[in-house]
This record gives sequence, C-alpha cells and structure tokens, in this order.
Amino acid sequence: MSNDSAAAPDRITWIIRTVVPNLVLLAMLGIAVRQASAPLDNDDTFFHLRFGHEFLSGWSISDPGSVTSQATRDWVPTQWAAQIGMAGMENLFGLAGVAWLAGLMFTAYVVALYLACRQVASPLTSALVTVMAFLCSATGLSARPQMVSYLLVVVVTSAWLRTSQDRRLRWWLVPLVWGWATLHGMWPIGILIGVVAVVGCALDRRSDRRWLLKAAGIPALSAVAVCLTPLGPRLYGEILSVGSRSEYFKEWGPTDFTSLAPLLLATLMALVIVLGLRQVPFSWTQSLLLLQAGGWAIYSARTVPVAAAMLTPLAAMALQSVQRPAEPMHRRENLFVGGAFLASLLMLIVMVPGTSADSSADRQWVDDELHDLEPDTVLLNEWDWGGYLMWKHPQLDPVMHGYGDTFTDAELDRNVDITLLEPEWDEKVASTGATVALLDPESSLAYELERSEGWTVVRADDDVVLLAAPRRTD
Repeated sequence: MSNDSAAAPDRITWIIRTVVPNLVLLAMLGIAVRQASAPLDNDDTFFHLRFGHEFLSGWSISDPGSVTSQATRDWVPTQWAAQIGMAGMENLFGLAGVAWLAGLMFTAYVVALYLACRQVASPLTSALVTVMAFLCSATGLSARPQMVSYLLVVVVTSAWLRTSQDRRLRWWLVPLVWGWATLHGMWPIGILIGVVAVVGCALDRRSDRRWLLKAAGIPALSAVAVCLTPLGPRLYGEILSVGSRSEYFKEWGPTDFTSLAPLLLATLMALVIVLGLRQVPFSWTQSLLLLQAGGWAIYSARTVPVAAAMLTPLAAMALQSVQRPAEPMHRRENLFVGGAFLASLLMLIVMVPGTSADSSADRQWVDDELHDLEPDTVLLNEWDWGGYLMWKHPQLDPVMHGYGDTFTDAELDRNVDITLLEPEWDEKVASTGATVALLDPESSLAYELERSEGWTVVRADDDVVLLAAPRRTD
C-alpha cells in the first residue's frame, strides 16, 4: 500500500510536468490553426497581395509604381519578398494558399515562443509563458508580413540571451537580418537587440575585450548586410521616414494599456521585474533587454507584440528561478513538438479551403457594380476598404488605401480631411476626380455627399452604399 501511495504523487507530478504542457501546446497550436482558417478580413492582407502581383508582373523592386493616381510618393518597398511570396501562394492555391501561409506563421510563432522558453525553463513554465505571450501578441496576428518580424524577434532575443550565457557567437544572425530586411520593415529591431545585448555583456564583465569586439561585429555586419539587399542603403532612409506618417494610422498610435493584450503584457512584465528584484540577480544583459522590451511596449500599439516576443524568454527565466533547474529537452520532446507543428500544417491544408474564402461573397452586387465601371474610374472609398478594392478591382483608381508609404504627407492629409469633413473637404473630393463613391451608409461623408453635393445613390444595403457624382455641366 505504501508503494501505491508513493506512486500516485509521482504519477500526478508526471502528468503536471509532462502531459499538461503538451496539452497546452496542442491547444495553442489549435487556436493558431483556427485563427488562420477564419475568412481573410484584414484589409492590409489584400494590398500586400496586390503589390505582390505587381512585382510578379514586372514592377521594379528599386523603382515600383503606384496602384492609384492618388498616391504619388517615390516610395521604397520594405516588404517586397513577403508580398511576392503571398501573391505566389495565391496564384497557386487561391486565398486558401494565403491563409495556409498565415497559418504557417501563426503556428511557427507558437513553436518559437515555446522553444525560446524551453531553452531556459521547464515544459510547464514554458507552456504557461507561451500562452501569455501569444495572448499579448493577439492584436498583431494577421495575414501580413509583420508576422515574420514577430517570429524573428523571438529567435534573435533567444539567441543573444544564450550568447550572453555560453559565450558562443552566433554569426548566422547576420544572414538572418539580411533576409529579414527583404521581408518586413522591422528588421532594425534585430540589430538593436544585438547592440543592447553586447552592451549588456560588456557591463556584466564576464568577457574580455577581444570577445566583445567580435560580438559587436554581429550587429555591425548585420547593418552592412542590409545594404547588400536589392534596395541597398535606401532602406535606412525609408525606415527613418516612417515616423512622419505614423500619426495617420491607429496601430502606430500610443499603446492603450486598458486593452487586454497590453494589460496582460504589463502584468507579465511586472511579474518579471518583481522576481528579478527579489529572487533573481538579473544580469545587465537581461535587464537591458527587459528595458528595451518595455520601450517597445510603450512606443505603439503595433510594437506590443514585439515587446511580448522579447519578453518571452526573460519571463521564462524569471519564473523558472523560483523552481528547481529545468532539464534540457530530450529526443522524445523534440519529436512531439515537431510532430505537433507538422500536424498543425496538415490540419490547415484540410481547413483553409472551406473557411478562407472571400468574405464579400454575401455582397456580390458590390463587385458586380464595380466590375462594370470604366477602367481607371476614380473611386472615393472608405479608407479601410482600399486594400480589398485595389486587389479585387485592379482596374479602378481608389482614392485611399492603408499602405501609407505610397502617399505623400499632403495626400494623407487630404484623405484625413475628406474622411473627417474638415474645411474645404468638398474641394478636395473634387480635386481627386472621383465620379463614384463606395462608403459606409452611416458615415458623415456619405451623408454630406448625398445631401449637400448632389451625389445620388446607385445601390445600397445596410453596410455599403454606392454613390454616383452629379454630372458636370460646362
């Protein structure tokens, strides 16, 4: 009987330490699969597809064109490789291929979070931190190239933390940043993480000057590698100009810490700080990376997932510090994680064809009406609908879309003034040459166009109204 009594706690301990983390990981992968299988309804997804198709059709990477006459800025494409990949998947498999690619990124992000934690913590701690980090990243999870950046932030942060501990220089970070610079515009974060980590290692005084110089060579060479991409040093100028347009887009606005994801992130960060102060003598490297993560959390809503990705291994280290040291991953665990990831990708193949279809199917009349318009018709549209319209109806000339890099500041100001009915908004509408408008029927703009400017309703339902401008009389 004593043997049975001793075996029961051991069995319970094994279930908690092994079975529960596996089930949590499977559940998170299932959530990622389900999210990727939902209809593609993020407008930004569609403008990335349109740009990708333009690149495949002959646009020059170094001198791209514009999909509308209303956007005339000489812009630099910072996401061209990802956009080409998305468009290529659509060419091969339709929107289901795009959804599958998004699912690949979602599930890979879950696995990356877990593995980054597992390097420094037990399976249970790793699973719990992965759940928190994934929830903190929820606002950024969409079928967009930015998913690549969130994934690579986890990889780079984990790599530098391991470097600070084992003193092995990971030179593969240099080509990784080179590839990152072709996929999404957040690549400078990877270089900044390296710079902060090297400074932290210097302050920790565990390495000699020669090692520190070699370590500093990784972010330095990464910065040079960016100049060897097809766009060269122009990428630096484009990144510096992003700030001038951030005021026009909500996701680049200040973080609202009353929202769920930022609030969870702040809670997790506070827990890490408390443990760091009371339980763990954090190294300078860990402390500076934590400070950098906090900076990204405050900087904007869009960089909250960046902060979550950076915080993940730091949180796992802090939580593990109050437990016994974690055992390293063994072969069976590696096989389980790899198998779960592959199973998720196979599940996506089954699910996405039936669920990722064009969400506008219930409003076919809109596409029919727009299809019948003359090519190059200037269309005054809701800002949030521009991506879909330029993808679905490439023959039209929309006034607004969400890819701000292609607009000058004056053109963005014009769009804001029209949307908010600022003084002289009617003159700015006239300056666009728009003859048709597709708007929210409850918007003030739709109301004023019909009431004050003489635009007539062509067709409408509860969510969309199609308006025609009055005929001009000379």
